[in-house]
Amino acid sequence: MLSEKAVIDLSRVVATREALKMIPAAQSRRLGVLPLAVSDEKLYVVTTEEDDYLLLSQIENLVGIPVVILHAKSPESVSNYIKKYYPEYASELTGTPLGLLEEVVLRAMLYRSSDIHFDPDNETGIIRFRVDGLMQIDQTISIDSMSELISAVKVSSGLNIAEHRIPQDGQISLWAAGTEVSMRVATIPTIYGEKMTLRILTTENTLAELAELNMLGMNDEHLKIFLETLNNANGVILLSGPTGSGKTTTLYAALRHLKRPGTLHILSIEDPVEIPLNGINQVRIDSDRVDFNRALRSTLRHDPDVIMIGEIRDAETADIAIKSSLTGHLVLSTLHANDSVGVVTRLLNLGVATELVNSALRLVIAQRLVRTPCQHCVSYEPPDDVDREFFGWTDDNDIRVPKVAGCPLCNNSGYAGRLGLYEMIKVDRPIRELIRHNANEDAISNYVFNECNLPTLKIDGIRKIKKGLTTPEEVRRVTFLGSEK
Repeated sequence: MLSEKAVIDLSRVVATREALKMIPAAQSRRLGVLPLAVSDEKLYVVTTEEDDYLLLSQIENLVGIPVVILHAKSPESVSNYIKKYYPEYASELTGTPLGLLEEVVLRAMLYRSSDIHFDPDNETGIIRFRVDGLMQIDQTISIDSMSELISAVKVSSGLNIAEHRIPQDGQISLWAAGTEVSMRVATIPTIYGEKMTLRILTTENTLAELAELNMLGMNDEHLKIFLETLNNANGVILLSGPTGSGKTTTLYAALRHLKRPGTLHILSIEDPVEIPLNGINQVRIDSDRVDFNRALRSTLRHDPDVIMIGEIRDAETADIAIKSSLTGHLVLSTLHANDSVGVVTRLLNLGVATELVNSALRLVIAQRLVRTPCQHCVSYEPPDDVDREFFGWTDDNDIRVPKVAGCPLCNNSGYAGRLGLYEMIKVDRPIRELIRHNANEDAISNYVFNECNLPTLKIDGIRKIKKGLTTPEEVRRVTFLGSEK
């Protein structure tokens, strides 16, 4: 369902292959139109022109079907996206495995993909993207083409091309539509051959819309707590959540906030460095020569004010991080745990002394990412019985929640973009007393979420559902159906 009067944000839609094939690059640039989708035997295009019947006639004569002209939220973005979808240069790699890789990477970036998967099947190779956290098939190619593509990437990333029996890891950079793209490369043997996954390492430009902390999805209460804690001169801030929950994005947004005054020496230790940040000294871990612990000890000799550690993976790193904060440093890092309360338990299980946790820990954040509804096909309806029971809406008869249908502008997924769900524990005096007396997770949860009335992930999700920012299905998906929180 597409509105013919829709205003399009091109950063949140994807032009389909079917539409792009209908208008050649030269005509697209000459007319200043970008074909977006074909629906109900109509071609939807976006342009900066208004009520231009001559333009409409020209496009309809070109494509042979009715055309609907939409308008861009940002007029200057139309020409930029025409250049992205129709590169003006001819790659010297066209027709080669690396040329195919260029095409795939460009398409993955336009789809806002985080990962590209090359999966060998019995007789074919399947190329898939992870978009907004979920997998989707892009195309299938022959198994021979898949092998050639994987071999070409291995050569470019410095991997052993002759080794197919053990996993390998590397990194590759290439140019796609005039943009340098860095990707982390990982291979692993399967019964049908080698599988390769490329993680697109985002740059500061590609995350421009997430440059500020207030753009991540935190509510006012959470944002206030986070900003107040970042103003501390020392202590530890820990983020938790599964892979792909946006922890790195939150950390980088915090670093951008801290570096803005220009009065702090900020140093990060990462594996790998995902986003180059001007004004911050970023150390890339090389497991063959420098591990996290050695790098962390070395950074303390450089007198940093703020240290960001990509991940606390073991007891030694946890111990050094905690003790670093006690000597006048603000330490930001991540730690795997199911929720915010679990981070405290995890630290203690790693062998960090209770008194050190109490002295150093300032804030614990748990987060998840949920997809946001496509504004071109969303509707608002009463929740069904499953939603009413799960979210406790049995007596709320007036509530309307977003329901997605899917349309060509969102690739029929019903969603476009993501935002965060958060829960936070500010480690104050009562929390320290609970930790000191070895209180269990239920006791800490009761104090934080019942007595202090801070929102859990689920409650934060409910609030965002009521604001139309996400759907019940998304909140149930990421907060684990059946949770009592």
